[in-house]
Order: sequence, then C-alpha cells, then structure tokens
Amino acid sequence: MTDLYLHIMFGLGGGLGAVLRHWVTRAVTHDLPVATLIVNVGGSLLLGLWIGYLGGTVEMAEDQRRLVFGFCGGFTTFSSFAWQSLELRRERTVATAAANILLSVGLCWLALWLGLWATR
Repeated sequence: MTDLYLHIMFGLGGGLGAVLRHWVTRAVTHDLPVATLIVNVGGSLLLGLWIGYLGGTVEMAEDQRRLVFGFCGGFTTFSSFAWQSLELRRERTVATAAANILLSVGLCWLALWLGLWATR
C-alpha cells in the first residue's frame, strides 16, 4: 500500500465522519449540547465495535485502520481520546489514564477560554 492510498483512506473516513456529525447536530436540537454528547458517545462506541470486530488494532490492515480512525476522528475526536485513555490504562496505570483525561479536558477547556478571552 502506498502512502498516498493510506492518506486517501484516512481522508475519506474523516470526510464521511464529519458529514455524519453535521447531520446529527442538525437533526438533534436541544438547549443542552445533546448532539455533541450523542456524537461523542456514539463515536466512542463505534470505534470500540469496529476495533473489536476487526480483531484489534494489531490485527487490522493498515487501510482499515486508517479508514476507521479517520471516520471516528472526523465524526468525533473524542473517540480517539477515549481509546488512547483506555490504552494508557491497559499499558500503564489508572493514574496515567486519569492524568490524561484530566489534563485533556482541563487544558482544552482552558485553551478555549483563553482563545475567547484573547479575542475580546
């Protein structure tokens, strides 16, 4: 497989995921960010199902891995974050996974706030 083919597979998956995310957010209207919650939880579930069905990331062909992670990354980056946190728990410790979760959520929230503050 060429690098170009693998990049195209990743881009194709990402584009399809982004379109689906857009459809979900347009279809679900609520005063709370329910659509985002649906996308984040759904994307994480979908990533887990795909990885489990395809035999784990080690067993997946590289083009399958690129398509799956591209799709879930386009649909929601939260699915990648959830997978990486689970891998940290499996390969290291609960504390490492917890630190990743707290730092990611906290620093992203802070960065968003700083960006908004800086543009006032």
